[in-house]
Amino acid sequence: MAVLNPSKYMELLPIEVRKMLTRVIETLNHSFDGIWMPEKLLDATYHYIRNRGKLIRPTLTLLVAYALGNGSSFEKSVLPAASVELIHIASLLQDDIMDEQRIRRGVQTPYSLFGSHTTMLASDLIIAKAVELAIKSGDNDIVFELLNSSVKLAVGQNLEMELGGKDHVTLDDYLKLIYYKTASLIESSMIVGAYSAGVKDDDVVRKIRDVGRFVGLAFQIRDDLIDYLNIDVKNPTLVDDEVNIVKILSRNNGDINASINTARKLLNEMLDNAIDVIKTTINSDILVNYINLLRI
Repeated sequence: MAVLNPSKYMELLPIEVRKMLTRVIETLNHSFDGIWMPEKLLDATYHYIRNRGKLIRPTLTLLVAYALGNGSSFEKSVLPAASVELIHIASLLQDDIMDEQRIRRGVQTPYSLFGSHTTMLASDLIIAKAVELAIKSGDNDIVFELLNSSVKLAVGQNLEMELGGKDHVTLDDYLKLIYYKTASLIESSMIVGAYSAGVKDDDVVRKIRDVGRFVGLAFQIRDDLIDYLNIDVKNPTLVDDEVNIVKILSRNNGDINASINTARKLLNEMLDNAIDVIKTTINSDILVNYINLLRI
């Protein structure tokens, strides 16, 4: 089992998608140009923009738009893709505060560097900018989708706080939590890609939402496996009260190895479900290959 290799998944992307992803990065890098704020707040706001991750969510936005749209509609996916990443970054800042996280992506967190108050305000700024970019896309469906996703993320943060202190957490509890905390934004990432491509058919949107939900659940299960086995050396090991699928399953069955295998099986089932829907809706080999990188 290994963490995702950035160069490997970038190689899978068509040149057109890579070019658009470069534009998304440029949009993020200049998000707060012309806005005065104290240097500490500015540094906190730009922290995860500069120390960016794998950009999986905006990449999914672009891949769906690329598969379903034409040249002009594909151009419209840049702002929604940037908005999606900003919402994700804001959620990381909030997560850092709530978990008192000091290291992420191999560097100190804004919470560690600047404290909870500045980090909270940076999160507010980023959410505001994400909404602005969504509005600039000119599509109200995109705006409402991302606003709704932001609400779900807040619910997910609260669910994690409630479940983290419980001795007994069921698999259903866990799946509900990771839907709200992780899968909902990945789901929305794919939906706004479809909207950017001009897709308004309710049946198609519903199927893409299913794909996003399956991929999002799989992504978090994979993340939990990596966290539990401490494979990603850039990030610290699990904290005691973290809600993790391996810990939940092993508490219920008393067998760590069986729990790891069950989690791996569930991950691959989620990906199989996503790919089955893709083949009947989007029919994009590129998207299938990208999603398959999550397999263990």
